[in-house]
Amino acid sequence: MAQCKQSPQEFIKNAFTPQIAVMCTPLAEKCCQKNNLDFIELLQPFCRLNNDVTYKDPNGLTNTVRNLKLTFLDITWRPPETAVARKLLNYSVTNAAETKTKLFTSGSRTLEIPSNTPWFETWRDTFLQVQYPSDHEFTKHFLACIIVVSSTDNNPEETFEKLGQSFNQPQIREPGKLPKWFNPNVLKYFVVLHDITDGDSNVAIRVFESIKISYGFSNCFLLKLNSRSPKSGTSEHLPDPWSQFINMSIDLKECKVSPDSSIMKTSLEIGQEAEEVKNILNYHPLSPVNEDMSLGEHISDDEKPQKNLAKQKIHGSCLSTEDVEQVKLLIYEFTKSCLLPYIEKQIQSLNDIVSNKKGVSKSLFSATKRWFSPNKPGASSVAVNNLIYSPDSPELQIRRLGDLYFMFGQYSLAFQAYHLAKRDYNTDQAWLYYAGALEMAALAAFMANDPTRKTCDYMEESITTYQNTCKMPQFATRATILSSECLKYQNLFGEAAHQLIRMTSEESDLRSALLLEQASYCFLQSKMVRKYAFHMVLAGHRFSKAAQRKYSLKCYKQAYQVYENTGWDLASDHIHYTIGRQANNLQRFNEAVDSFAKLLLGESKQTAQQQATFLKEYLTILGNKLKSESEVDQTTSPILPVPELEINSLKLLLGPTRPLSTPGKIPALGVTFSNAEDIQAENKWIKLEEMLVHEADGSAPLIFKPMVTLYTVKKLEKNKPVAIVNEPIQVYLKLVNSLQTVLNLTNIYLLWTFSKENDFISNEVVDKNDCVKTYVTKSLLIEGNSSQEVVLSLTPLYVGSITITGFCYTLTSSNGTSGASSIKGKQIIFIPNGTSKNNSSSSDVGSIGSPLEVNVVPPAPCLQVTFSEMHADFLSDELQKVLVTFQNTSSVPLQNVYMATSVPYLLCNCEFKQEKNEQFAISDLSTPALREKLIRKNHLTSVPLNGKTLEPGQTVPIYIWVKAPSSKGPASIDLLVYYENIVRTTIPRYRLVRHSWNLMVQESIVVDVSTQASHNSKTVEELALAMKITNLNKVHNSVLTEITLINVGLLSKYWTMTKDIATPKYINLHSQESAHILLKAKRSVKDTSEYSSVPLNADKKSIQNMSKTFLAFARKSERPLLTMFDEYDSLNFKENKDGILLLQWQALVIEGTKKRIVCGQTNIPIEINRKDEDVIQMERILSDTFIDISDKTISEDESVQSTQKQVSYNLIHPPVVKHNFNEKKICIVPVKILLHSIVDNKILNVTVNTTEPSVKLPAISKSNLFCTYASSNFCWLSNSRINKNLNPLTTETIQLSAALSGPGTFDLGAHIKVLCRTANESESFVLQSCQIHPTLIVTNVGS
Repeated sequence: MAQCKQSPQEFIKNAFTPQIAVMCTPLAEKCCQKNNLDFIELLQPFCRLNNDVTYKDPNGLTNTVRNLKLTFLDITWRPPETAVARKLLNYSVTNAAETKTKLFTSGSRTLEIPSNTPWFETWRDTFLQVQYPSDHEFTKHFLACIIVVSSTDNNPEETFEKLGQSFNQPQIREPGKLPKWFNPNVLKYFVVLHDITDGDSNVAIRVFESIKISYGFSNCFLLKLNSRSPKSGTSEHLPDPWSQFINMSIDLKECKVSPDSSIMKTSLEIGQEAEEVKNILNYHPLSPVNEDMSLGEHISDDEKPQKNLAKQKIHGSCLSTEDVEQVKLLIYEFTKSCLLPYIEKQIQSLNDIVSNKKGVSKSLFSATKRWFSPNKPGASSVAVNNLIYSPDSPELQIRRLGDLYFMFGQYSLAFQAYHLAKRDYNTDQAWLYYAGALEMAALAAFMANDPTRKTCDYMEESITTYQNTCKMPQFATRATILSSECLKYQNLFGEAAHQLIRMTSEESDLRSALLLEQASYCFLQSKMVRKYAFHMVLAGHRFSKAAQRKYSLKCYKQAYQVYENTGWDLASDHIHYTIGRQANNLQRFNEAVDSFAKLLLGESKQTAQQQATFLKEYLTILGNKLKSESEVDQTTSPILPVPELEINSLKLLLGPTRPLSTPGKIPALGVTFSNAEDIQAENKWIKLEEMLVHEADGSAPLIFKPMVTLYTVKKLEKNKPVAIVNEPIQVYLKLVNSLQTVLNLTNIYLLWTFSKENDFISNEVVDKNDCVKTYVTKSLLIEGNSSQEVVLSLTPLYVGSITITGFCYTLTSSNGTSGASSIKGKQIIFIPNGTSKNNSSSSDVGSIGSPLEVNVVPPAPCLQVTFSEMHADFLSDELQKVLVTFQNTSSVPLQNVYMATSVPYLLCNCEFKQEKNEQFAISDLSTPALREKLIRKNHLTSVPLNGKTLEPGQTVPIYIWVKAPSSKGPASIDLLVYYENIVRTTIPRYRLVRHSWNLMVQESIVVDVSTQASHNSKTVEELALAMKITNLNKVHNSVLTEITLINVGLLSKYWTMTKDIATPKYINLHSQESAHILLKAKRSVKDTSEYSSVPLNADKKSIQNMSKTFLAFARKSERPLLTMFDEYDSLNFKENKDGILLLQWQALVIEGTKKRIVCGQTNIPIEINRKDEDVIQMERILSDTFIDISDKTISEDESVQSTQKQVSYNLIHPPVVKHNFNEKKICIVPVKILLHSIVDNKILNVTVNTTEPSVKLPAISKSNLFCTYASSNFCWLSNSRINKNLNPLTTETIQLSAALSGPGTFDLGAHIKVLCRTANESESFVLQSCQIHPTLIVTNVGS
């Protein structure tokens, strides 16, 4: 809490000091004026005695008075008039010294408060000095008079006599007249003032000796001064103890009252404020009004206290050390030899009067009052306040005695006297006297170190009596000031605050402000921080009304320390608004701008209209600040608080801008600001770039660092961007408007500093565009509580370094043209340091972040890539042809152009590059080098150039095919173009162009294929394929598709499509229609896969121009395509041995009135199903009954099943044989067995066993005439075991003959068992699971 420099005891002592009058002759004053002092000013620094003095009380006991202070006043002194007194009070506060601050901790808060309040102390002292001496107390009455006569006066003895006799005039002793004397018998002290330089010492001694005889030795003193000439040139240097007292004193002579001051209707203390001309929205009850009229405007130059001149003067220049000691001796001798003996007599006399005082009233009126009037002051007692005691009345003698005791340190005796007097005053209902006695009784008890609750109540009752009954607020204020010091000393801060607050009123804003400020400090000492802040706001408001803007500003700033970050937004806004207004009026523009800026930051509960007012006033004050600054200070624009820059959203894009689209041509999308948000896609581009660098260099880089053209804040922390001359630098900014009002920004552009070889150029200082071209955004409107993105750009024209320091814009307070305020300002751009350790800047900015610096390098090649326009809506498996044009738009040649994609199965380069169908074994993929080479081959394509380089301005067109994915929904097909600089040591060595096709894929067709090995082959193994093709287009879809089947093909190195198929001339499928097609393929083993097809459309020419494209995409799906996103697993990466079935189609797409024809190819991998029919039927039954056939069972029998499915066979024989059994008993039928090897990696040793039946049939009862099974009653006419060796995927023939003894239906496979094993191995033969039941029908023609 702010402490006073004086303790309460010292303050009370100084408030009630003995008053001594001084009467000087003009020559005596002239003698003192040589030192720029009058006589009273000469005594002022030495009024407090350094030595103890003593006097005796009525009981004869010696009382010691320590540090006795006397107050000397000119006998002509008069209290200033009310108007002048108020001016002096205002000036005492205005000119108070500044003070230091200290930290005060209360709980979790640490507040910065002043260490003391000198403005309150000076006001307090001034307030006590300008009080009018009242007749109800004697502390302000003169105890004695010092008569000073110069030795150079004509007849000094006669002058003393005349001046002494003037006290005997009757009008001096009249009540109500000034000066007021403590006693009618005035104590006089005679001083002969001798000027050593100009006077005659003999005359001075003679006069002194004469007056000693006349007035007594103890009542006279010879004071010798000016023993040093100011022109003597002596080196003796004396301190100037007078200046501090002169500066603090009130010079009434220089504070004249103007002629009309007596009729002033308003006082300066109450305000003297002009009505505000502007219309301010009163958003808070304490909102301050305009204080444009300063205090000095109401006071003429003649009325202002002249203190500056006093500070320039040198005091005591003619006084030596001996002279100063003489002055001290004068005061001491006067006190010891004259004043204290006089006080002894007065105390003795008064004590006798009090002792002899009778307890009977002196008048009938007093007796009547005692019986019929209440003993407590009230509103009805106002009429009797005019009670005046006679000067010699016992009641006043008691008060005189108490005042003497109090002024000379006998506080216990003073309390007794005051206590006795207050009873008499209470009885007489002399409430003014009563209040004064209570006040002094309480102070005496406090000074006697014996305060009780009762004595505190005395002071409380004294204040209320002064205030309410006597209607004398000046005495109530004095009592409050004294009482609060006593209460604070006793740690009764709450009671002190209550008393101080009670004395606030509308009569005096300055007094109310000072008392509220002191009350708030009391609350702070009681740890009541919120009450402290609230009353500090009230004090600031009253200071504002009293035209004390400096202290109003101080109070609001102290209060804000409590309201800061508390969520009390309206209170904080009021404080910021007031601080800004007061600081602006005090010409503290920086502080005003900072306060108004806080009103515009963050979320606010103010209305949009109020926020618009804040913004307008902020811009107005900022304009005032800029006008007040010199041209040197205005070299840079001010930093504006709105809109707020979201620094973490900042992005930097380097590289050429995307050209505008032209009809039929679409430029590559390139890198956009939205790419930074897709981390997964960015990683994909980085992988493609790494493969391109590896392919171009021929070896993998030791440390791969991807090229960065789009920088986020995190990337800028670790990397320094590199830009290219004549290519734009784009900065993406996200501006947030947290206000509810609209922000209108115009002429927005980047601020930069360009440096080259120690030369620095900035567009903030000088508007130069010869080294950097700056682009200006004309206008940007940000709605309330929203954000807006803006992209600002510049283009460097020379090699060097560019530091982007911020962005500049003009902020307008309203959208209208009338009353709008506009200020050109800026915001700083810096990159937060985060965890980066690269920034070693020690500056203030460096501690927060680092500037955005970009290196500019010489020109580099620039490849512009454009694509022919294509429809974004695709059907699944649709193909479209795209023209890609490469143009070198730079002035530097380039080389080594590559294309890469992350979806190689959806892009094809067959138009300009013939892919070599390289063969490799699956096992080779386990080698990392070969696997990476294959991945690069799948993803990358080199672009053929006309020569090895592409010169500036040259163009290269190529065609590529794009295929839609098979699945429905959105899809993206990306393409990354890589090209290099001719000089590989330059920066950048290579550059990239990105493009993506964002497709929306609709359903086209779905193809179901079932395969089965044929048992009717005549020469080689045959395969049956059943296809079901369905148009998935919905009937009620807005887009209708009609699909025409063109061709069906097979890509395989083991099978060839046969032509024996019967189909309609055209197969057209409308929505939800299906077509079934049966196909047949025969075994044809080749070294590489070959394409065979069957047309499904009579118009064969429709597919001639696309056959190469169809085949290229088919080969991409022939075997699993290893990409950079696959983790190689040799168990899962298996080749499709049987082949790929290709269905090529055309579709008529109808969308409203628009029609288009597209082509597509659907690829279906085939796998031959070699399971027996009964097994297939059993699996179907188990799946229908939800019985799980676990993978575990299959895996356990896998090795066994694989050895049982190595050979398949079928029998060739006539289906029906006619034989005459009458002529020939045995029918011999020739049968050919075809053995097919269905493994491709080994030679098989096959044994055909014809002796045992392969199928056990049930016994046939003789009673039955018919059997459901074919008969197996026949035999083979050959060896029982026939051995053959089968090469991989080959067919061998065995000739057999079957002997039948009668007609019937015969199962020829019943007596055939085929076993096999690997050739040249000692393993046992395994029975093959291929079971066939060829049926032979034999009829008898002889019956």
